[in-house]
Amino acid sequence: MARIKWAQLCELAFLDNCGRLCLIGVTTQMAVPSLPLAVRQLMIAACLVDVRPGDGLDLGVSVATPNGISMAPDHDDGFNVAVAGDYLLITMRDIPLTEEGIYHVMLSIGTSDAVVLDVPVLLTSPSVHADVH
Repeated sequence: MARIKWAQLCELAFLDNCGRLCLIGVTTQMAVPSLPLAVRQLMIAACLVDVRPGDGLDLGVSVATPNGISMAPDHDDGFNVAVAGDYLLITMRDIPLTEEGIYHVMLSIGTSDAVVLDVPVLLTSPSVHADVH
């Protein structure tokens, strides 16, 4: 049965023309100027092990707010899954961020334990400019 070896959040993930996994904008936290807002695109790149050709993947993905509310896309284009070699590339679009705190992105295959990626969302303070005379 397929299982997840590791997973990483990023802005963009793809296989290049040599079959190498490329991750752009590895995401460990999100500093935002204001809330609420929607993140246009966030991806999960996951390395799969014990994959057998022809096996289906019973995939589960969810995002939970710091208050524990589970979110789902409100349109069909909000979620896309692609299998590329030993990698699973999941695109999530228009993710609503409503509050500061740690958002939990959970990924699972079948009955295996979920991989949880914790992403702190922090408000950036407005910049203070000195008066120029």
